[in-house]
Amino acid sequence: MPDNHILLLDPFKNLLNTYQMIFEEEKYPFETASNLDEAYRLFEAKRYSVIIIEYFPPMETTEEIIKWVRKNTPETYIIMVTNTTIDEATYEKLFATGLDDLILKPYPPERILVHIKKGLRQRDLLLRKQELEAQFILDPVTSKIHQLIFDSAYFKKCLHQELKRAKRHNHSLSLLLVQIPGKEKVSDVYETLCTELAKVLRRYVREEDIVGRENGNFGILLPETDQSGSHALMRRLINLIQTHPDFQSDKALGPIAQDLSIQAYTYPEMSLIPESLKTVIDDIDKGPTFH
Repeated sequence: MPDNHILLLDPFKNLLNTYQMIFEEEKYPFETASNLDEAYRLFEAKRYSVIIIEYFPPMETTEEIIKWVRKNTPETYIIMVTNTTIDEATYEKLFATGLDDLILKPYPPERILVHIKKGLRQRDLLLRKQELEAQFILDPVTSKIHQLIFDSAYFKKCLHQELKRAKRHNHSLSLLLVQIPGKEKVSDVYETLCTELAKVLRRYVREEDIVGRENGNFGILLPETDQSGSHALMRRLINLIQTHPDFQSDKALGPIAQDLSIQAYTYPEMSLIPESLKTVIDDIDKGPTFH
């Protein structure tokens, strides 16, 4: 995997040999840095897929490197490994700053591979989405929220691709459909409703999840998510939508938000997929389908 370079930023050298053996066995090219200056110099010369960092007290120092990486190479997956006791406020701030993953020491060194592979999958999905930004596949609401919301045609293509992948690798794939009233029913607030709803959906789903329009509604594709996971997210999104401040403070939008419903479908465990999407299913599966 020549493009998946890893940077290990750690002032302690005791794990370097162990990491080296693990990374070389997996054919992951990697470099090391023992301080922030070294890390910055390496980043100037190369884009890393994953960076593994130790907690550098005080918090501001660690926050600085996370922000710098997130600003300059937003696709880099940031993993922190540490035995430092981190309080709840600091923990929350680290992730709010841009940290992707946290592993507490001690842990089996091989476990780092699980987190790296997860990070590489997320990075690949993010890069794929970035490549698509320049194409005409986005819903107009994208320009208002500065997050990717795909149009209906491309969302169906994504469903087609993810179904093929789920079938080929025997993985779960879930789909959430957020049903909203037609434009003719809420014409005065339709655009605002869609904009605020898109904000909530894009903010509270994973980076690798795909959000788009489907027959006037919103759809969310959840790769490698089973029925239990999709139902948990569905309940959470319903609560977030109903308690969204901009909905609660608006007399017109509030009642609409309270009445919104979400349907969940999981491949290959459930059926009753909407008619507008059945052609995608029929085109993919001659064997197991949404049943």
